[in-house]
Amino acid sequence: MKFYKFSDELLSWWYSNKKKNLSWRLTSNSYKILVSEILLHKTDSKKIEKVYPKFIEKFPTVYDLYRAELKEIDALLKDIGLFYRGRRLKKIAERIVNQFEGNVPDKKEDLMSLYGVGEYISNAVLCFAFKKRVPIVDTNVIRVYERVFNVKSQKSRPRTDKEVWKFAEKMLPEKDYVEYNYALLDFASEICRAKNPLCEICPLKNICKYKKVGLK
Repeated sequence: MKFYKFSDELLSWWYSNKKKNLSWRLTSNSYKILVSEILLHKTDSKKIEKVYPKFIEKFPTVYDLYRAELKEIDALLKDIGLFYRGRRLKKIAERIVNQFEGNVPDKKEDLMSLYGVGEYISNAVLCFAFKKRVPIVDTNVIRVYERVFNVKSQKSRPRTDKEVWKFAEKMLPEKDYVEYNYALLDFASEICRAKNPLCEICPLKNICKYKKVGLK
C-alpha cells in the first residue's frame, strides 16, 4: 500500500509543479531526446536549456550531426564544459547512421552499444522517446528511494547495483510511468535535494523514513 501511496502522491505533486519549459520534454523525437540526455549528464538542466535549442537548430537531425565537424559541435557546447560530450555525440551519430540506418535504436542492447551510453541514458531514451515501461536510476533517484524507503546499496557505485534497479522497476506504476519517471527527477531536484531537503513541504513526509526518524 505504501508503494501506491508514494506514486500517487508523487504524481499529484508533479502535475502541479512539473518543469514545463524544458525543450526536450516537448518532443517525442528520439534523436532530440538522446541528445538531451547526453548533454544533461552531470549538468544542471537550467544550464543545458541555454544550449540545447541552439544545438538542435544547428543539428536538427542525426545526419546533420554526422556531417558536422567536431570543432562545430564543441563550439556550441563550450559554455557547459565537459568537452568529452562533443566527441561522444559525434561518435553516436556516426554509429546510428552507419549501423542503424539513421534511426535511434529502440532496444536497450543497441542503445548501450552507442559510445558513452549506459543503463541510465538507455532507459531514459526508451522511456521518454519510445514510451516503454522501464525504470530510471541515477544518484538523485537513489537518494529519494533511500530516504523514503531506507533502500541502501552495499556497492560503492549504487547506480550500478542490480538490486536497486529491481526495486526501481517494482516501483513503476502500470500506467503513467513516463510521467512517474519525470516526477522522480523533478522531485529530487526541487524537494528531496541532496542538501537542505524541503521536508516540511514534502508531499511524502507522512511516509518518509528520513523525515520520521532522521535517517542520514
